[in-house]
Amino acid sequence: MSNDITRSVLLSKSERLKVEYHGFAVGGVECAVLPDGRRGYIYRGLREALGIRRNIPVPAFDRFCAEIAPNALKRLTNSASRFEVTLPGGQTGIWIEAGILTQIANGVIRSALAGKLRANRKHMIEPCMALMDALGETGEVALIDEATGYQYHREPDALQDLFGRLIRETAADWEKRFHPEFYAPLCKLFGFRYEGRHRPLPSIIGKITEQHVYLTIFPKEIVDEIRARRKSGALHPWLTEGHGLRMLEKQRDAVAAIAASSVDYRDFEARCAQAFHKPGQQLSMIYPQAKSA
Repeated sequence: MSNDITRSVLLSKSERLKVEYHGFAVGGVECAVLPDGRRGYIYRGLREALGIRRNIPVPAFDRFCAEIAPNALKRLTNSASRFEVTLPGGQTGIWIEAGILTQIANGVIRSALAGKLRANRKHMIEPCMALMDALGETGEVALIDEATGYQYHREPDALQDLFGRLIRETAADWEKRFHPEFYAPLCKLFGFRYEGRHRPLPSIIGKITEQHVYLTIFPKEIVDEIRARRKSGALHPWLTEGHGLRMLEKQRDAVAAIAASSVDYRDFEARCAQAFHKPGQQLSMIYPQAKSA
């Protein structure tokens, strides 16, 4: 890494700004809002969302942008547009100011259409097209605000606005939202097979659903309000058809994917802590000890 790039990216702990709002948008774009309201992305999640498979260092990413999206590179090399920050869970990441995602994704697609995209980059076409579809509907600022929840904190009456966007006035008719594809990998973590709703699930499955699905994406006030309104049964019938259920289903699928790739419950908790930036939890992967012969 060159000295110029090092100075523009790496900061001492005391110099780092702390991300106040954080979340994931379509394609796994890791979004972050700074205390002064500036929107942006975390480099690792941005890189992965674009389809860049390798953990390439910042200088290599700059060279990629120089070829694909020169205008994006001009923004990236501005020291005020890219620097190290502290995430809500205490980890660090490189924050990149919003405005480049459209340029890079568009650059990949244009290069592909012109027959100039390298063969080893063709796998990037599909994720970049998905990003362009999402950005075409919302734009970068709206994409970040929705992913991080910042849209609900910009106004003085944000909490009431949040209730209106996420909670229905009356519960909808019950519809199955958590399928065997969600429960089966969770049950596997504890060494038993999911056999359908006719067999009661252990309470730990409900606790996982509450902690890693509901309380990860919704403020505690939202969950408490739904509990106060319902007499019994599930929480999800109270969520709005648009924002509420869409957020729930995206998080449900993310948790199921993590469970399916985890080797045991401790590994699952570690992966969730890393993926969802839960403070005070183990961040390194934990694997079961080898059995003695």
